Amino acid sequence: MFQVAEGIKGVHILGVVQSKDALEDLLKICPINPQSRYVLIEVGMQKETVQDVLTGLGIVGTMAGAQYLHDAITFALEDHELIERITKLLYPQIAKVHNTTPSRIERAIRVAIERSWSLASMEYKKRIFGEMASVNSTRPTNMQYIQCIVNYLK
Repeated sequence: MFQVAEGIKGVHILGVVQSKDALEDLLKICPINPQSRYVLIEVGMQKETVQDVLTGLGIVGTMAGAQYLHDAITFALEDHELIERITKLLYPQIAKVHNTTPSRIERAIRVAIERSWSLASMEYKKRIFGEMASVNSTRPTNMQYIQCIVNYLK
């Protein structure tokens, strides 16, 4: 996704387009100032959205498993098969990136999920996890947690 911005000093957003081809169509309908420069900016929404959801669930950057969980969700968004093979593919992939072991990745993610399950509001949990977030429910497994967030973000 791309944003089309006008000017250099105070940036004025003209619109959002899905591709560079759509830029021409957008510029046809927008008022064009010949003195302005138009800039196409790629919007990194996926990463920000993952972070927004994790923050809403009470997972902050200071938690040991926060970055691992962020990576797990990001990787799973790119390749959904990783969720189904979480211990064989996903944890080893994250461990390789962070130079640690898959078991440490699993444990850190589990601890972060346990903390977030007690910190996040019931309303926000229901929005992400649906009925799994009922008042008396135990926390979801790592796989369920990651899968629900991935499904929510898609």
